[in-house]
Amino acid sequence: MAGDAFCFDGSDGRFQPLNKVSGTEDPATAAATKQAYATWLQGQGLQQFEVQLKRRLGDATVSQLRTQLGPQLEKLVAGTRQLGSASTVCAAYRAQLQGDTFNLRAKLPQLGTLLTPTGSSPATPSSSQNASGPAAVRYSVAQLSSLAGQTLATLPQSTGARAAEQAVLTKLRSLGSQIAVTGKVQRSRSLTQSDDRREVRWSVYCYHMAGDAANPPQGQTVTVVGRVREFDRDTSITLEDCRVVNATGLKASTLPVADTAWRFKNQPAERFLVAAGQGLKDSAILGVYTTQSSGIGVGGMVLITYPPALFLKDGTVYNDPYWAPGSFNVKLSRELEPQKWGQWTRQGQNFKIRWGDGQTELFEVQDALKPAPSGLKLTGGYESLGGGGNTALGGDVMVAVGSNYTFKPDGSFTGGRFAGASTSNTAASSSAASAGRYSVQGYSITLRPARGTEQRLLFYRFGDALHIGGSDFVQD
Repeated sequence: MAGDAFCFDGSDGRFQPLNKVSGTEDPATAAATKQAYATWLQGQGLQQFEVQLKRRLGDATVSQLRTQLGPQLEKLVAGTRQLGSASTVCAAYRAQLQGDTFNLRAKLPQLGTLLTPTGSSPATPSSSQNASGPAAVRYSVAQLSSLAGQTLATLPQSTGARAAEQAVLTKLRSLGSQIAVTGKVQRSRSLTQSDDRREVRWSVYCYHMAGDAANPPQGQTVTVVGRVREFDRDTSITLEDCRVVNATGLKASTLPVADTAWRFKNQPAERFLVAAGQGLKDSAILGVYTTQSSGIGVGGMVLITYPPALFLKDGTVYNDPYWAPGSFNVKLSRELEPQKWGQWTRQGQNFKIRWGDGQTELFEVQDALKPAPSGLKLTGGYESLGGGGNTALGGDVMVAVGSNYTFKPDGSFTGGRFAGASTSNTAASSSAASAGRYSVQGYSITLRPARGTEQRLLFYRFGDALHIGGSDFVQD
């Protein structure tokens, strides 16, 4: 819960489709937070926490606990609303979900046992769970993901989130009372499928292993049989009462796999580096523009950031520029990471963008950056600092990473990278330094160290600061 809005609706544990931030809809905040929360629930095995708690303590006791917690929750809401906008505070919340602060499995490893009612025994598989019974066909994770995507694509645009999820759930359940699915164990009980370019949009998660069986081994390809329990359009397909089976005798499904089954992976930037002059021509560039966003800094502190996007005259935009445009392989990037590309149209001084994954965004321009004149000389020291941790929320973990450059008008530079981490009882650090020559032209800076590899990076000035590669540098 944050800003002028809740990150999620605590009354039933489900996120709202849209956040309201100062009277405007902010779907990106709600969707991202919903996905992060659902992933955390899966990782912690808490999807049925309240149901299990009611079985253990009784409905009346749980209702009483909710009533007692009401005032504390109201204070929490009031406090978080003072920290900033929903997008800023919810970003910090999502980051903390991935850390040790909310790792309940580590802090309370016996939680599952505590939630089991006294005298109850583990579930045992029924005879109907035999692999030679209802589950006679074996699907791949990609086939189920494709079926979900195609079902969503046929629904009217006005269909609500829950109705859309129910439509997919109905379609998946039509495959049989139990289904068999083959995939690679990603973590715990989550099965996925991928290649070097793509991964499935919806993985398959086993909510409960029948007979209290062990989790499938991570990294191995297995086939599980289970009943379709739930579909969440932001996370996964969930099966219940799963068990690992021998796939022998299960006929491979001929269900086709469509593009809707996949999402594209983020690729390493080095994959799109080409020789100077073999990338974008200056004449193809409309400009580099920044917008306001948020990020996590040293100790988990929430920072205001201004990420750039590279706009081209052909009506396309790229949201993750790093290399000097003249050394950026646009063709390969569009092929391997289409999710980072979009089509733009002007909307006053801003841009309306439809991204490759179908999402739309109003890109509110913070700054329109001008290309630097050829031969621009720089003077002074600049530093970039980032990191993570949880000291901002009272923890003891702090991580700091950064770079620094000192430029001279004679075309020389010195620079270095550093990193450090500390807890209440440990600390570690590292550093590296270089020196050489630099040159600036347009949206590019070339760094030629005396030892090492030449770097040709995105460059622009904004105020008294510099942007080099993927980082902002302020004068030290």
